[in-house]
Amino acid sequence: MVEKRRGRSSVSGDRGLAEESRAEIEALREEHRVLLKELRRLDKSLARLSLERAEAAAVIPVLESLHALLADRIHPHMLRERRTLRPLLRRSGLSREREIRTIIAGDDGVEKECRQLKRALQQLKRETDEREAIRRVIAIGEGIIEVIIEHVHREEQVLFPRLEENLPSASSRPPRA
Repeated sequence: MVEKRRGRSSVSGDRGLAEESRAEIEALREEHRVLLKELRRLDKSLARLSLERAEAAAVIPVLESLHALLADRIHPHMLRERRTLRPLLRRSGLSREREIRTIIAGDDGVEKECRQLKRALQQLKRETDEREAIRRVIAIGEGIIEVIIEHVHREEQVLFPRLEENLPSASSRPPRA
């Protein structure tokens, strides 16, 4: 009788954990939708500024907005992903798969890119050859956006579905004795 109760509580605990994990993944997906919308808006602005051969005074605010998005929203989002996803990946065994490890490692590059963008912005503000500096900083910004969008798509298309496949289903029933 005790074993049966333990088994049931374990299964219902697994189901509760699975539902909680699904809710956390869905919350991350919603954050992705919001972040992608903002990234695409900034990307369009940078593309327009590049085509217009805009002056630094027009380019700097857009790049500062990108830097703020990286520092204030994307970096905290990635920290939430680490706290949420890494334990799930370990429990499921998916953390040993090369493709999954590659996706997770993509998060680590954002901090470096954020610093690179900040340095490039500072350099642009004091640059004498403004045209080349503008072109270079816009390219850095567009590259960062491209990498993040690609990373989000890989999480959405590979990582999240694989995790969800490995969670106990909501219809799991405890074994009958």
